[in-house]
Amino acid sequence: MKTVRFFLLALLFIAALFVFPFSVNGEQKGGAVRFVSFPDFFNFDIPDPWPKYDEAVDYFLTQVRNEKPDFVLVAGDIANGHWWDSPQCVEHMASVYYQAWIRRMNRHGLRFYVAVGDHDLGDDPWPPEKLKLAPYFENAFRNHFKMPANGPCGKKGLAYSVRQGGLLLVTVETFEAMGDSMHVTVTGGQLEWFKNVLNDNQDAAFKIVQGHVPIWGENRSRSSSRLMLEGGRESAFYRAMAESGVDLYLAGEFHDVTVLESDGIWQVVHGSSWGREIVDAEDYLAGRVEGNRMELSLKRIYFDASGEYMWNLNKDRGPRETVRINAGTLSNGPETTGTLTIVREGGKKTYTGRKGYFKPE
Repeated sequence: MKTVRFFLLALLFIAALFVFPFSVNGEQKGGAVRFVSFPDFFNFDIPDPWPKYDEAVDYFLTQVRNEKPDFVLVAGDIANGHWWDSPQCVEHMASVYYQAWIRRMNRHGLRFYVAVGDHDLGDDPWPPEKLKLAPYFENAFRNHFKMPANGPCGKKGLAYSVRQGGLLLVTVETFEAMGDSMHVTVTGGQLEWFKNVLNDNQDAAFKIVQGHVPIWGENRSRSSSRLMLEGGRESAFYRAMAESGVDLYLAGEFHDVTVLESDGIWQVVHGSSWGREIVDAEDYLAGRVEGNRMELSLKRIYFDASGEYMWNLNKDRGPRETVRINAGTLSNGPETTGTLTIVREGGKKTYTGRKGYFKPE
């Protein structure tokens, strides 16, 4: 009987090796971790289905899927979000457009981690009548996207952390209602939680943070209100990242690409805004983390917007009603616009393969 019991335990142990790989210093052994980042997708209220967008959307998400990501990152502005008529309006419109967005992701088998953008809070500016709806916007975002609920009190499901192998991902909400105004910042309880997460994951080989707005620099922009984090590199949020050795900060908002490095932090501003003629491309970042290496590649898909303006609530000039992938992209595939490899060795980081947007200016 003891022999049978021992044999069964041995079989369970062997099976566990395949299901739960060994962990060393908190890092799961199990191969590379891949991700794709594309903020501001869509930045407008896009129904599902919408035949005049569907082929372009499917083409883009198929290219993302071809990168074989374990997950995708979308740093805010899922929809247009001009839903400030009432709390009921927020709830109803979120159920229409957030669920449409989620269905598209699910059809392509994409696991996602999203951040709150200004459009997900009704869009800037925030006069008193809109500001009072901020909790309803946040609840709608939380209830539909169901992000990990391990964040700080008051921001669970809005700010959160994910650890996969040697990679730490932290998502923050870069907006804070304080008194009678909205501030573009990471502060208070969220900031303390953020510091604790970084401290608790010092063994992570690489650390990525995503938030909707850039922190510093002169960033290229297209059809954007150009929101930036208050205090920039003097902010306590930035200092916490620099002191903890964060490798990558992913942001959107500007609907164009700018890559900057400071204190070992690579800030990649990227993404798009679907349905604007002036925003003629969707830029995404593909990443691969394995051991002490992080490989990054920026890619661009060109598209064309045309036709009349699509209806969006409380938006006189919404997105164009038709978006098609540009013929050049259909022929040649996505264009690689920048590459970088980060190697950690002996407590130091080296950068190789710098091309395109990652090259020194």
